[in-house]
Parts: sequence; C-alpha cells; structure tokens
Amino acid sequence: MLKEIRSQLIELARMNGTWSYSMLNDQLQLGLNFDDISHRKLVGDWLEEISLYELEKERPLISSMIVHKSGKKEQGNGYYKLCEKLYIRPWLELKEDRQFEKDRIKECYSFWKNNDNYKKYKNDFK
Repeated sequence: MLKEIRSQLIELARMNGTWSYSMLNDQLQLGLNFDDISHRKLVGDWLEEISLYELEKERPLISSMIVHKSGKKEQGNGYYKLCEKLYIRPWLELKEDRQFEKDRIKECYSFWKNNDNYKKYKNDFK
C-alpha cells in the first residue's frame, strides 16, 4: 500500500496538485472511514513512513501533497508534528506559517517535475 500511495503523491507533485485525505482514500480505494480515529491514525502513519523514507534520501517531504479538504486546505496536525521534529520549530507555529506549507509543496513540485529525479527515484521505495 505504501508504494501505491507514494507513487500517487509523486504523480500529484508532477502535476502541481494536491489531494485531500478523502481523495487519497477514494482514488486508491483504501476503504478508510475517517470518522474512526484509528483510520485517521493509520493514514497518518503511512504518510509519515513515506515522508521519513524520502527525508532519509534527502528528498522533499512528499506527504505535503495531502491536505484537509475544508478550511485552509492545510496538512493535518500529524504532518506538522513530524515537521516539528525535523525543523525544530513548534508544530503550532509551523501550522500558522502558510509560507512554510507552500514552500514544502513547491519543493515537491520542483523535485519531482525534474525528469532525471523522476526516472532515478520513482521506483526506489523499499
């Protein structure tokens, strides 16, 4: 499942797009019910694992492609809590910094639109 999610996130980055958590669920037919806290945690765990792998390889935080469908269309709290560990800034401060969010998304777009990066890394997940 993680490979499929990562592949979709890469394709989203190449198209300058984002998906909501619900779109991810629907498009990949994950069968998650986001009213169930354990399902929300599960998708968060998957996105974190993918992002940590990408960061180990010194690539952008690919989970930034997934946002909430309502409100500010920002990433979830789990995303910001991961960023808190990586960027040594309080997660609530990061969440309020819209430029931080935009910069992470732009990094993904730029990295994955590069055809050399795409060819070299698109299939290297575990």
